[in-house]
Amino acid sequence: MISNLRQWAIMGFAFLCLLAGLATIWLPIPTGVPLLALGSFLVIANSRVGRNAIRRLRKQVDWLDHGVVWLEERAGRTIGRVLKTTRPLMTRHRQKKQGTPPEQR
Repeated sequence: MISNLRQWAIMGFAFLCLLAGLATIWLPIPTGVPLLALGSFLVIANSRVGRNAIRRLRKQVDWLDHGVVWLEERAGRTIGRVLKTTRPLMTRHRQKKQGTPPEQR
């Protein structure tokens, strides 16, 4: 019961961050992008449905996939690992063909 309540609270906070990020992305104060990143990270880390939705979105939008791969490589170990769970199969195969060493995958 407690873990279910905690899950709902985290997802509620994530969607609040996403909405606030969308609302403030065009303001001169740079709050929109960090809020969107935080909300996306929380959704990926705590929801299988959200993870699958982002994986499908990355598969359809090529520039988004390249941007997230760029973030995966430069983010810390924990954040990079969470972002890699949304990597579409096409990106995995593309990196194997390019000969990326296993420690960078």
